[in-house]
Amino acid sequence: MELMRDTKTQHAWGMTEFHNHHTDLAKRNVSKQRLKQRAAPITRRQRETSLPVLLAWFVAVAMGLRFIIMVTIWSTIVKNSLLNQEVPTSFNGDYSGPCPQDWIFYRNNCYWFSNESKSWNQSQASCMSKNSSLLKIYSRVDQDFFKLVKSYHWIGLVQTPTDRTWRWEDGSMVSPDILKIVTMCNSSCVVYGSSFKGYTEDCSTPNTYICMRKTA
Repeated sequence: MELMRDTKTQHAWGMTEFHNHHTDLAKRNVSKQRLKQRAAPITRRQRETSLPVLLAWFVAVAMGLRFIIMVTIWSTIVKNSLLNQEVPTSFNGDYSGPCPQDWIFYRNNCYWFSNESKSWNQSQASCMSKNSSLLKIYSRVDQDFFKLVKSYHWIGLVQTPTDRTWRWEDGSMVSPDILKIVTMCNSSCVVYGSSFKGYTEDCSTPNTYICMRKTA
């Protein structure tokens, strides 16, 4: 009888140990599940927070690159327009209208830009051989495309030795409201620069030149 009691007691103790062990395991599993459940919303929230941040970053980078590209394109266009060595791009081509071939027609005038450099007297003679004269700036409105010309060209403006006034080839006086003359040296000839400015230059210095004539 005593043996049977001990056996029952051991069996009951073993069952209790087994039950307690499984209870601990169950508690651990429940704790792990709760931790996962707690961790999952945090990870989800972090993702929900990080996605808009990443999206905003990509949008900012894309807009920055677009701005840089647009600035580069516009800078190139402006630079090419201002540094054009002949005429503005929009007037550089085969369009001659009623003018001879290789001449440019603009507002009832024909213009020819030389590629060769000559003295003022040689340039004048070359224009005369083409039934024209050296350029005369008579109106900023009617000749507004000349403000973009950046290279130096002989024009038909000289200083008379008697009264030291600046006159065009046809004898008319130059108006300071139309062309500003910048004294660079003590000379009686002028080259056109840009923005309706003329610069004094030694008449014997080789420069390109612009011929001009009215349309028939």
